[in-house]
Amino acid sequence: MSNPPIPKRVDARKLVQREQYLDGVLAVDQLERLPAAVESISGEVRAELTFGRDLQGHATVDGRVQCAVQLLCQRCLQPMPAQVDGTFRWGIVWSEERGKALPKDLDPIVQAGDELNLYEVLEDEILLNLPMVAYHDEECVAREHFHSGEEVESAEEQQENPFKVLEQLKGSSGKS
Repeated sequence: MSNPPIPKRVDARKLVQREQYLDGVLAVDQLERLPAAVESISGEVRAELTFGRDLQGHATVDGRVQCAVQLLCQRCLQPMPAQVDGTFRWGIVWSEERGKALPKDLDPIVQAGDELNLYEVLEDEILLNLPMVAYHDEECVAREHFHSGEEVESAEEQQENPFKVLEQLKGSSGKS
């Protein structure tokens, strides 16, 4: 059974009024920034969104976004699988000023016009949930390929101290 697609653009006001629940997939070919941040996207990008209001009357979206991607391991430079599973709580606002007034537990999302680009803000959540640095769990590069600081120290010892010349000059001027 295939999951229904999430609409790319929505009117968040109407969805909040209806307390709408969306559960489906994003069209991967419509994501603009994610393909540049990962090696590849494996399978579907899935999202669940619950629109509503909190106790203070703020328009909110509680959601989750999930996908599997291939990232570049920073040790062996080979692709490795990674699972993205991000949860979020947005406060839908219609201006930057209103966003500043939201409680701290709500991330402000500004719907600038009549519609909100859901793909753009969901893609932001995916990018925020990618690991900063990707490594294979197992040892993918043998330890003997790593170098300790010993060679660096010997190179530093061979490099002449730039202040040695000044010391010699000072010493020669003091003897005259």
